[in-house]
Amino acid sequence: MATLILRDTHRALLEELESLDKLKRKTSLKIRDAASHGDLKENAEYHAAREEQSLIVRKKQLMHSHSPFKIIENSEIETNNVEFGTKVAIREDGQDEAEDYYLLGPIEFELDLYPLIVTYHSPFGQAIAGKKVNDEFTLDIQGEETKFTITAIEKISTV
Repeated sequence: MATLILRDTHRALLEELESLDKLKRKTSLKIRDAASHGDLKENAEYHAAREEQSLIVRKKQLMHSHSPFKIIENSEIETNNVEFGTKVAIREDGQDEAEDYYLLGPIEFELDLYPLIVTYHSPFGQAIAGKKVNDEFTLDIQGEETKFTITAIEKISTV
């Protein structure tokens, strides 16, 4: 099954992957340089560079693990109800103000492009999907039933 991703996020993902490739090449040079300084067992510079490269490789693998992607264009997003690509104002019962949540996917979450991202796979994301303004829903949060109300739905602005 394809992972949903906004067109703008896909562009940001490609830029991030390119940046990671450049960083990996730089780190490879650091490793080679550090290795030329002698004994690798006690070479902190070498071990730090290897660890840095390991983190870069892991991040790239994580980004690729969500493919294949289904790119969603901004024009495809509707605001009649909560769906992927919408910003949703939700008021918790007993609170005066609603909070904005962004119903998106794991790549938007990994790239940290928006505040308060709720992925469409999460229980919260599944609970709000399909809801309309003024719809109420209840979630079990830490063993306690909590009631929420959808107060507004709009398209997410591009990054």
